[in-house]
Amino acid sequence: MKSITICFYGCLIALLLASCSKSESQTMVTQGYGDIDKVLMDSVPAVFGGKAYVAIHVDGKTVYAKGFGGYDGGTRQLIASCSKWLSAAVLMSLVDEGKIKLTDTVGKFLPVFTTYHKGNITIAQLFSHTSGFPGNSTQGYESNVLITLTQAADLIAKNVDLLNPPGTTFYYGGVSMQVAGRVCEVASGMDWKTLAANKIFTPCGMTNTDFGLTANPQVAGGARSTPDDYMRFLDMLMNKGVTATGIRVLSEAAVDAMEQSQTSNVTVAYSPYPPAIINTKNIYGIGNWRDVTGAGDVLIENSSPGAFGSHPWINRGKKMTGFVFTFIASNGYLVTMPTCLKVRGLARSK
Repeated sequence: MKSITICFYGCLIALLLASCSKSESQTMVTQGYGDIDKVLMDSVPAVFGGKAYVAIHVDGKTVYAKGFGGYDGGTRQLIASCSKWLSAAVLMSLVDEGKIKLTDTVGKFLPVFTTYHKGNITIAQLFSHTSGFPGNSTQGYESNVLITLTQAADLIAKNVDLLNPPGTTFYYGGVSMQVAGRVCEVASGMDWKTLAANKIFTPCGMTNTDFGLTANPQVAGGARSTPDDYMRFLDMLMNKGVTATGIRVLSEAAVDAMEQSQTSNVTVAYSPYPPAIINTKNIYGIGNWRDVTGAGDVLIENSSPGAFGSHPWINRGKKMTGFVFTFIASNGYLVTMPTCLKVRGLARSK
């Protein structure tokens, strides 16, 4: 994540924490989850700076919920690449409406990309880091808060070269999703922040989640959210697109498409999460990692960890959703990843 974005938002952290809504979550450690509690009691003070909130649901019901260092279910923070899962859902809502196909090309919506010989990149490639673009641009267009999303997409088209032919190489980052965000704006007739609120956040009851204040919202990493809100989102995905209150947000087909591999025949050039990737081939879908798979490449667990250390996941077979929520500004994902993977492993064994 670029320093300009971190600096812009850094001054808001205290304000966001002060304005958090009262959490609806309470401390709960059900029978059989004491081992996870012990890991967190040991690890959070030692490596998380003492601040975190962890929630695990099974079939929509809380089996573990605990805050550390004053964090609770209503604590609001930047969630970095946990945003990618949210943004993928925004995209898939437009697929449901027939306004976008994953096989559509960027040139169909943004002719400037055709002008610069990049118009044949598909929407699926943009959202699975296989577009051929570098993960992040040296110019920082995807995180520049002084320009608009329209300007960011245009500048990427003109000035960011493809490193590889589209569909051949996985290169994790934010450039491609920033372009996809602009495609979604054109296809829907709404700006990205309004679109995300209308299609995902509001129907899911995510009242404390948004993409910030900038006119160039960081599609791949700029969302602010709370544990309670994000768990509503995960539970909606677990329930194949339907919220706990019975509102259909996405079709079953859309949720299935998000989880299908988009990387079966590509070379992995860059991944920031090598310790996390248990699966070694079909590692990524639409906006989420397919990081634990079984025989026949059946998806067991998917996730979308963020640079500041927060780590959401779903285990569909166990009907389990979980979120380790924290904020460590420098290399947070490397600091928290071992603990998050250990928690996931213990939860998977239940």
